Amino acid sequence: MTDALSRLLDAADVSGWTGLPADAAETLGIVAGTASTFDGLLGDPPAVTSWVPLATRSFSDGLRAWVREGRVVLVEGVMPVDGDGGLLAIPELGEPDAELDHVFGPLTITGGERVYAARGLAVCVNPNSGVLLAVRGYAPTTPEDYRRRPRPVPVPELRFAGRGAP
Repeated sequence: MTDALSRLLDAADVSGWTGLPADAAETLGIVAGTASTFDGLLGDPPAVTSWVPLATRSFSDGLRAWVREGRVVLVEGVMPVDGDGGLLAIPELGEPDAELDHVFGPLTITGGERVYAARGLAVCVNPNSGVLLAVRGYAPTTPEDYRRRPRPVPVPELRFAGRGAP
């Protein structure tokens, strides 16, 4: 496993991220037709794409490897936490290639998805609280291609009253 992939998976550290390695499926031990495969939607227009959950302690709402034709096209971790379970701050990554709206539960955060397409990275953030909400690693591309192919389709969800946004 590359150091950058390991740091992303183990600590949500994207500081050295330069793109998803081509051999990510093999590195992560993902075999086509795995019984624990689920379906979701990626891209615009949305395309049904399989995903596999990955073991994690660093992402309290889960870590997924999205797979097309036996290749991992996206690694997505939601709600990264530190070793004590505390929320992480937004990383300093410079100016993004694009800013998109991010759907977080029932909320839409304007400009909450910062896309660094040339690095194969998107970070979802709450700029008001300074909290990192999700990280998405993929092969380097353009902002337009990110939207068209590996970007997860945002699906609003209902949450019970009393649960606030971080």
